[in-house]
Amino acid sequence: MSALSVQLGYELDAQTAAPRMGLVLTSAGHHAFGAFSGERLVGFLHCYDRPSIEKGRALVVQALVVDESARGSGAGRFLMAEAERLAGEIGCTSITLSSNMRRTGAHAFYERIGYSISSTSRIFSKTL
Repeated sequence: MSALSVQLGYELDAQTAAPRMGLVLTSAGHHAFGAFSGERLVGFLHCYDRPSIEKGRALVVQALVVDESARGSGAGRFLMAEAERLAGEIGCTSITLSSNMRRTGAHAFYERIGYSISSTSRIFSKTL
């Protein structure tokens, strides 16, 4: 997972990734799926259930990455299909995600599987 996260632009070593994954898997409403080629992890998706007053209940895809060598193999479609299945199971009315403006290949992928741009917001953060 740490090597895949680097492909998303996040420097992450295995010692940091392991406890984070443990926290995700034990947090209510959070889910993770993996795509494998044999025993090799070629992609993962982390999502969470987000109820909101203004938009209703959505499943948010927090992270989706497929190894560069496996892109086009169907791994991304598989992971998004699992997220859609989960969303239906738990009663979400939509799935939402953000994708960096420079990731035009990812944008084309999302559009091919039926997603459309619904916002042009900016994300603000503060490091604590």
